[in-house]
Amino acid sequence: MGGSPATFGHVIITNPVGVSADSTRSAPHRRTTKEDLLELLKKYNTVIIVDDSSSMAGPRWAETREALAGLADVASQYDVDGIDVHFLNDPRVGRNMTTAQAVKALFNTIDPDGITPIGEKLEELLLAYLLQIEGAQDSDKAGESHDALKKIKPTNFIIITDGAPSDDPESVIVTAAKRLDARHFPLSQVGIQFVQIGDDAAATHFLSELDDSLSTSYSIRDIVDATPYSPERGKLSERDIAKILLGGINRRIDKKGAPA
Repeated sequence: MGGSPATFGHVIITNPVGVSADSTRSAPHRRTTKEDLLELLKKYNTVIIVDDSSSMAGPRWAETREALAGLADVASQYDVDGIDVHFLNDPRVGRNMTTAQAVKALFNTIDPDGITPIGEKLEELLLAYLLQIEGAQDSDKAGESHDALKKIKPTNFIIITDGAPSDDPESVIVTAAKRLDARHFPLSQVGIQFVQIGDDAAATHFLSELDDSLSTSYSIRDIVDATPYSPERGKLSERDIAKILLGGINRRIDKKGAPA
């Protein structure tokens, strides 16, 4: 083979015979953008779980409403089914929501009150999803259906909270990851993103442990990301939104953050 390798970013292109080095260097290099990465959301159902405990009452509730409205606006552009919004304590559910206005209207009907049962709500939603995909996988293996599993979208769970949980979401996540591993589901099948509103130290420590230590401590797949959000900074930036929406389902975003 003639010519020497020319490196563009992380891609190595070998000069073909008869092509000058100058013409090879002039080849365009396409930079990955947030918009490129957000295309991944089209493959997912986005499910948002909102902490409506008593500590969220007052100005923080309004701040969370505005932050979620921004997420909903972006996510609904890619998830054609719209996003689902659940609350930790209130049984009301917003399904297939496609606009910020719809999210705000739902928020205005909720009065934050109670504790922070993140593990309980996450277990409820994860268990229902795991039973669905396990049933589809069994059906495919038994020859009862064709591509039943492929017809079920992966799920991206986003949990918005301001404090440490009152129960044990760690055990729930570990159990779910072990089931996903045991059945050899794709690594992209489930993602869980925690968004911390405010700067509660106990919550920061807990969420950091989930993000950084869970997979190595239990030898399981990494399905968790955690992102802090301080309302004092104002509205979520485009970079914040990309990190929140993608961190649980894209390991590169989890580790390095969204591109500028």
